[in-house]
Amino acid sequence: MNRAAFLACALVAAALPVAAKAPPAVRPVMVGGEPELDACPSVGAIIPLRKGGDGFVAVRAAPSVKARMLDKLESGRELLLCDDSADGQWVGVVYPEPFGGPVVTDCRVSSPVADKRKAYDGPCLSGWVARRFVTVIAG
Repeated sequence: MNRAAFLACALVAAALPVAAKAPPAVRPVMVGGEPELDACPSVGAIIPLRKGGDGFVAVRAAPSVKARMLDKLESGRELLLCDDSADGQWVGVVYPEPFGGPVVTDCRVSSPVADKRKAYDGPCLSGWVARRFVTVIAG
């Protein structure tokens, strides 16, 4: 290919739109489904974070680092553990806002939910956190 043809091809390629990969669809945190257990059966907390890091753990709209960030949580923040991703790398959480305000028991998931699982729609916030940043403290 001669230089002129190469430049023409390069200009055409540069003008074509680039297909951007869309972020993962929002995946609500599901609660309930076990008539013998609380809707969110465990309580966890964000582990101590390493010095020099971001200083927070991202809460995401879906179990993926590519999903939209909803919130930032600091070490020690308590969470209700309600759901799991298929690969086990993410946990669906419910937590009150703001930190130091209502306690996790105010999120309306401390008792069983009817027969089937449902998307969390209570008064607290919810989203997905990478499991490696969470430790179980009860349940």
